Amino acid sequence: MSDPPAMLRLGLAAGGLRQARRHPLLQSGHRARRHRERLALLRPNGTGAAASGWLCLTAFEDGAAAAPAQREIQREIQREIRREILSVVPQSCAAGEAPADLPALRQVAQGEANVSVLRLDGDSVPLEAQFVSATWRHGRQAAAYEELVLTAPPGAAARLTALGAALACDLPVQWCGGPPLLAAAARLGVIVPPPLRAGQIPFAIDDEAASTGAAFIAGARHCLAQFDANIQPVLCNRDAEGVHQMRVALRRLRSILATFKAILPPETLLPLKEELRWLSEPLGKKRDLDVFLAETLAPLRQTLERQGSRLPALAHLAAVLEDRREAAQVALESALLAPRCAAWRLGFAHLLDDLEQSIAAGGKSGRPEILQMPARQFAARLFRKRREKIKALGDRHARLPPAELHQLRIRAKKLRYAAEFFRPFFGRKEIRRFIEALAELQDRLGVLNDADIGGSLVRNILDAPERDAAAAALAGWFAGRERLQFDHLGEAWEAFAAVKPFWKDALKG
Repeated sequence: MSDPPAMLRLGLAAGGLRQARRHPLLQSGHRARRHRERLALLRPNGTGAAASGWLCLTAFEDGAAAAPAQREIQREIQREIRREILSVVPQSCAAGEAPADLPALRQVAQGEANVSVLRLDGDSVPLEAQFVSATWRHGRQAAAYEELVLTAPPGAAARLTALGAALACDLPVQWCGGPPLLAAAARLGVIVPPPLRAGQIPFAIDDEAASTGAAFIAGARHCLAQFDANIQPVLCNRDAEGVHQMRVALRRLRSILATFKAILPPETLLPLKEELRWLSEPLGKKRDLDVFLAETLAPLRQTLERQGSRLPALAHLAAVLEDRREAAQVALESALLAPRCAAWRLGFAHLLDDLEQSIAAGGKSGRPEILQMPARQFAARLFRKRREKIKALGDRHARLPPAELHQLRIRAKKLRYAAEFFRPFFGRKEIRRFIEALAELQDRLGVLNDADIGGSLVRNILDAPERDAAAAALAGWFAGRERLQFDHLGEAWEAFAAVKPFWKDALKG
């Protein structure tokens, strides 16, 4: 079976398609064809929970069989919908007339797309660009979108991501985390994309003999996949979990860059870190407000109300912070939909594609001795070093001031992320216990850090605790949570210290 063509789908802000058609990088070519497509978003009939969440998409040309590239787009759509997909329904299958192996289907949204195809000339790799202007309709609602689809022969992913990153510097490209037609359907509410944790996303490597270079590429792609999977949940703004998981994805990515910093030259590494800091800022502001409102202010107000006590200042505080949370959501959406975000995402993908090709070809980019080192050996050295740093602080955890407790939390988080990256290279049971102990330690220390963040959020809204009953109630709430966490911190530390180093054999490699 031959490999499928490489494909890159780029969303565009309104009017972006007109600019794309005039872009110099998309001018040297000839028109291959124009056509219209009818789109239908289908769902299986039935009221059961299992059936109600399944979705099915059709995309086909009017009056003609789909071209090979168009059939590959259909297959790509099928892959992108992940767990939600049933099948890409053939052109002959109308809603409610599914083949025997599919349940009866009902249409939940419909649309149409105008597509023009350009075959680019003057390049060693033959490329094709599809300019798509489409609209979904659901009841009286409509959601339009524009899309640029780039395709190339198998194995040319690096060429596509390089072209995409270059286009994002000039065009209003929006990174959707998946096909833009699904993003439009999510805006209509007919698709509700769920937030995804890292553990719900398959890791692309399971070879214990893999090299450090291969581990870096797989780990970075896994982080990017988690970021992509949570873009639509964040933009839909239905709950706080999508923001949390996206923030985790970027933190993991920053950690993996620090872990493998010897692989990348400084001129490549520094711009990536700068873009991660830029994107992490609005995420952090939104997440801090989500946590404080849901995990501190809401339970405190409920507790006081059960006791028959209501503090108007807490209601005022909640209103002020809700306004800030709405503003933080707007700022976050603006960052995610900015061409700068798309350029960063595509540039990172290009770096990984290029590095993978270089390794496959026996290239000497970066530090060859590290790229070629067995991943188990690299991980074992890293685990030993980071564990020693944690123990240097953790053995004194009961006497540490807040600043050093914060540093201990950061060290635990870095080691946990590293252990999760290298999980496929060690036995499941041994590394699972290690990660669980680190997670418990990190959680205990994290609650202490949340108190500091919460205090900073309210200092310019409420008066000092000695002059304000609401501020005093918050101070007492934080003090009680801190005391509870300190009581359990010793247990969490002992559990972590009891996990024996399981990587000693790998050090001998």
